[in-house]
Amino acid sequence: MRFFRFLPAALLLSLAPLAMADLTVDQKVSDFTQLAAQYAKNYAPYELKRDSFGFDLYATQPWIDQVKASKSDLEFFDICTKYVASLQDSHDEFFLRSDFDAWLHFDGDLYDGKFLIDYVDRTYLARARFGFTVGDELVTVDGVAVADLIKQFRPYSFNGSSNPVSRDRLAAATITERYQGAYPLAVNIGKSAVVEVKSAATGAVASYTIAWDVFGTPVTTAGILRSPAARKGQQEFAFKRPRKFIGTAAPYYRRGTESTNARFDNPWGVQEDSTDPASTPDAAPAYLAPLAKLGNFAFHSKAAVFTDAKHNQASGLNPFGSIFPVFNPPAGFVTRRGLSTADYFLSGTFPSGTLKIGYLRIPDMAPANSATALSQYATEIAYFQANTDGLVIDVMANGGGSVCYTQTLVSYLMPAGFRAAAGELRASLGWQLEFSSVVTRAQQLGLPSYYAALYNQYLTDIKTALTQNRARTGSLPFCGISFDVPAAADKTGKILAYTKPIVVVTDNFTLSAGEIFTMMMQDEGRAKIFGTRTDGGGGNVVDFPNATAFSEGDIRITESIITRKQPYNYPGFGISNYYDGFGIFPDIEQDYQTASNLSTGGVPFVTAITKAITDQITVPKTP
Repeated sequence: MRFFRFLPAALLLSLAPLAMADLTVDQKVSDFTQLAAQYAKNYAPYELKRDSFGFDLYATQPWIDQVKASKSDLEFFDICTKYVASLQDSHDEFFLRSDFDAWLHFDGDLYDGKFLIDYVDRTYLARARFGFTVGDELVTVDGVAVADLIKQFRPYSFNGSSNPVSRDRLAAATITERYQGAYPLAVNIGKSAVVEVKSAATGAVASYTIAWDVFGTPVTTAGILRSPAARKGQQEFAFKRPRKFIGTAAPYYRRGTESTNARFDNPWGVQEDSTDPASTPDAAPAYLAPLAKLGNFAFHSKAAVFTDAKHNQASGLNPFGSIFPVFNPPAGFVTRRGLSTADYFLSGTFPSGTLKIGYLRIPDMAPANSATALSQYATEIAYFQANTDGLVIDVMANGGGSVCYTQTLVSYLMPAGFRAAAGELRASLGWQLEFSSVVTRAQQLGLPSYYAALYNQYLTDIKTALTQNRARTGSLPFCGISFDVPAAADKTGKILAYTKPIVVVTDNFTLSAGEIFTMMMQDEGRAKIFGTRTDGGGGNVVDFPNATAFSEGDIRITESIITRKQPYNYPGFGISNYYDGFGIFPDIEQDYQTASNLSTGGVPFVTAITKAITDQITVPKTP
């Protein structure tokens, strides 16, 4: 108060507009109405989320009442975030245009239901001052219990909010890293946090004060926007205060380690290359753009600052796409692929008694160059067919990507063919225009007859749905005209598909196209699914930049819903033709998220995987 007492009157007047910089009530209501309308028009699983999960996105009045009562733009942003989060859909988020990110330089996850530390950056947290270590339990932050913080942060679990387990795990990650793009109130932190940690070795609880490492620019308002009611002559400027950027770069890491050099000594032996010849992006003709949009089944890449771009290594808020498994290699593992950053897969073999087991990790379904990736994949499948007794395919934390790329991968595993990736598309004038414009310009675009027929089929289904006032089309094959997909074959017709037993390994962060891969393998009875229930993020997803005009919010909307080959009886939910919101349930349940796996590099988990594939190989064949 003493400072303001001596400020010149003119300076006080210049600061006054700061209190008026927030949006007006009418502007906020207008923005929220736009937001809700976008979902009402474009969101495909509306009925499913209403009937199975109890959220009706059309019931907006309670939300509008909150918007009218909001006291600041940040509070308004938070309401928008929570509205979209209520869909519990991993493909649908409201994003604030902010790159602000704050980190405490350690991460954790839920193991046996507790927040256990699984990474410590010793470049920032010297052991002499910060004595906690991997495996210790985080108890409180700033006096608030971890369980209460997880409950508080659930609405901000973007990219993993369909499954309550994945939602809580991402909420736990938000405790030590605050990314404002997904969590509008992330800026409400002090210079440091007081954390209490319980030692796994002694059970003693110790307190530590850790400075938040801050990146980016915080957003506190949508910006000064003159209201019609603003006083004439009101000054619309404010003094800018310089920011101090504490950190400059972020490490990439693997869980269960303590880094001292922002790199890790990984047991899989993967090395960095100076060049990455496989990184040249795919070049596609313009007529394939609608198919790319229809086939986009991926997590949101707008992750926090603390994500290494070279290997796309997982961080707490972005657990997807790492080429490294969360566990150490099995005993006797021999690496084939993955020793170079030009590799899209990690692969190799390991022994189990007299058997030789193949291992293939598919980190995502979005390679920068799909032709190179498919060439590598075909080579590995051919090797496994000739040299192994069974195959383990790891799609843990596979955040998805292209559904048609995924379908092609599956074709190398299905010697008898299989049902195509298919779904019901939310009918809209936008999709009608997308397909019609390509069909209309087919000759100008040099459109092959196959694609002309495909787009005509899609256009007919969209027009029919609109004419009959139906929200969605019937089930459509997403990657071709037919629902029947043959096995991969060479030019002579020789089948290239793997024919031996397969186990597919999943977790709560197996998402989107990663789930479609798993679903196809389960629906065709081709593999045993091992692990935990996947996330449940289905359908293609479309970005809507600047969806709220005044506040400039970005959103993503699921515009289709995947259909299964046959209805599935989901434990706790009942029978459904869809996996959206439910996930893919494993045939053999095994959770990696245990303290024993964390402390041993996954020895119990790998032992269970080995038993699962061995059992599939040695099971007596049915006559």
